[in-house]
Amino acid sequence: MLRELRVRNLAVIESLTVPFGPGLNVLTGETGAGKSILIDALTLLLGERAQPAETIRAGAETATIEAVFDAPRKSPVATLLQEHGISLEDGLLVVRRELVRGGRGRVFLNDANTTLALLEKLGEALVEVHGQHEHQALLRASRHLDLLDAFAGLGILRERLRQRHDEWRSTSTELDALRASARDQVARTAQYRESMAEIDAARLRPGEEEELREERRRLVNAERLAEGATGAYRELYDDPASAVERVGRAASLLRDLARMDPSIQSTLQALDTVLVHLDETARALRSYRDGVVFDPPRLDAIERRLDEIGRVKRKYGETVEAVLALRTRLEADVEGLARAGEDEGRLAERVERLRTELTTRATDLAERRDQAVSRLEASVLAELAALDLETAVFRVRLARERAGHGELAVGPEAWRLGPRGVDQAEFLFSGNAGEEARPLSRIASGGELSRTMLALKVVLAATDAVPVLIFDEVDVGIGGKTADTVGKKLRQVARIRQVLCVTHLPQIAAYADQHFRVEKREEDGRTATTVAALVKNDRVREVARMLGGESVTDTSLQHALELITQARGK
Repeated sequence: MLRELRVRNLAVIESLTVPFGPGLNVLTGETGAGKSILIDALTLLLGERAQPAETIRAGAETATIEAVFDAPRKSPVATLLQEHGISLEDGLLVVRRELVRGGRGRVFLNDANTTLALLEKLGEALVEVHGQHEHQALLRASRHLDLLDAFAGLGILRERLRQRHDEWRSTSTELDALRASARDQVARTAQYRESMAEIDAARLRPGEEEELREERRRLVNAERLAEGATGAYRELYDDPASAVERVGRAASLLRDLARMDPSIQSTLQALDTVLVHLDETARALRSYRDGVVFDPPRLDAIERRLDEIGRVKRKYGETVEAVLALRTRLEADVEGLARAGEDEGRLAERVERLRTELTTRATDLAERRDQAVSRLEASVLAELAALDLETAVFRVRLARERAGHGELAVGPEAWRLGPRGVDQAEFLFSGNAGEEARPLSRIASGGELSRTMLALKVVLAATDAVPVLIFDEVDVGIGGKTADTVGKKLRQVARIRQVLCVTHLPQIAAYADQHFRVEKREEDGRTATTVAALVKNDRVREVARMLGGESVTDTSLQHALELITQARGK
């Protein structure tokens, strides 16, 4: 609900504040007083493009429009604000737009600077204007299917179809990407298997390369090793002056001495131990010397094996361990590519399952829409007749398009299935029987259009989520009983939605829950528009003025009171 509108330095408005209330808010006043300027202010506030040089009051450099709205936390407005990181305080939304002459204006939502694009999107969720074609959301055919579905109670069915369509689209995209890479996967699988086979054929073993290099060093140096071992053995054991012989002679001398001096016994024991170690070392050297191999064929085999290991390393890794680790990864990749093939089958099955479900849901939704069309047409025609448009024609045209390449098709005619189903809807109208019904946007008469919109709103009020409705020119070309019916219909809609109505007819003004008089006054040589909330006698006097002109008589006052009293009782 719109709680309050504040306008400063806009056109002929210097400064005013209008406190709107729930139900039907009526704006009246003399022709040219500036009633429509308030409507213009609201449309500017909610995203209409502005021409500051033409809009800002003469003598001012800036203009400000501000409105306070109720925004329940579970409303579409609150959801939209949350998506853009704007918080609500106490369920209130303050929208402010500043226009600057010769510069860029600014937009604020609860004091947070935002964009005109978001303001325009928010405006569509907050306020709907009926009267001037360019402001009317109902003139856009893109909304007509939404309204038909809301009237028919198909919101849940359509939402489920949209969810399944989103699943189908994302799954199809994933499947297409998987299929697009299928040939690459085949090539990669063959390459990986070839590399694995080459690594397996090399029969690599961790540590083998180091062992082979050590063995090769021994074979290459076999002659030197044998000569060295022989020389060392000779020095230790196989020579008359060998270390074993000399230590043995020293030990023999010490044994003779030990018989004379027992204190030398420990030295003798140490020398005996050395003699044992020398003997063992000599035998070890002899064994090593005898084991040195001169084997050119084995050396050639080692060289070939090291060459093979080096070739595999140059191709697949810096070390044998790195090559073997790569082989493990390749095997895992091959298994992953195999699973990708399984994923393709699974995704293809899911796409087909979703396609079948979408076909069933879309067909069911289309049938329900076909059934709802006649009910909506009859309901709107009944309201139009009550609004003095008895000969009017109202039709709902459902259309379908053939699916293009890559689009989801339904039925033998291959209709394109989108997130809203296969149907497109458009409301058609003709003011006179026998004339061709045309789209609402091509209705020439403002009053005719406004009454058509009022008829639609009466029928759709319970299902439409826009909280504030504005009707301008709804009284053009009508009077008497029809005017009373229009007032009654406006109040009927206002029981569900807040309604703002600009009118010249007393029969409509009599139904107001809040009545505002718009006046144009001259102060200090300048014209300014003011707005006053009317209560009790002031309201009766304004309705009397609307009945009889500026000359208000007792008769017109009595007639005005009767109109207001009768409206309250209806």
